[in-house]
Amino acid sequence: MVESVTQSGSPQNGTDLVKRYAILAYGAFGTMADVGLMVLGSLLVGLSLAVLIGGFGLVEVTAEELSTGEMLISAIVLAVVGLFCLGVASEGPLGRGRRLVGFKLWEVGIGRTLAVFLAGLIALFLYDFLGGFLDMVPAPLFKGVEGFRVVGVSGLTVMPLLGVPLSLLVRASPDNYAWLRAADIPVMFIVWTVTAMLILT
Repeated sequence: MVESVTQSGSPQNGTDLVKRYAILAYGAFGTMADVGLMVLGSLLVGLSLAVLIGGFGLVEVTAEELSTGEMLISAIVLAVVGLFCLGVASEGPLGRGRRLVGFKLWEVGIGRTLAVFLAGLIALFLYDFLGGFLDMVPAPLFKGVEGFRVVGVSGLTVMPLLGVPLSLLVRASPDNYAWLRAADIPVMFIVWTVTAMLILT
């Protein structure tokens, strides 16, 4: 059964109002953080596969000449980090099937917009932090760290302007298309992933 991060009824006092929006903030940030982790994890796992294929000389992943061993090690590191991101996302509110229920559409929209903006800032902070430790590593790992940057940039720009509004349109589908309402999260994932891939390439 799908669980819900829910708040029903109108707040009766200031304490109820604070509780209501605390639930909204937790649910919105949990959702956007999980989607961002899924995007980052998918990018890193995909990059690891490309590096693995490049290690056998089938495709050119980087202009830098690397040994087969360096390519394979880079592929393993990227795959481990990518799978870790996917694993963390699977254990978050979204991975456990929790959804925001009982909030008005505009509340969900504002909550998700602020949450994805914050998630983008965190991704860019991690990009700056990790970049200082990678001066002597193979080029594919630099490309992997770029994943944090593209997830952050797309989270700060395209997602608030396109991804979140599209998810709200899907969430507000009429009763005749009620099945579409469950696609609001996949819509954000697709928009975020495609944007990140376009920036990365």
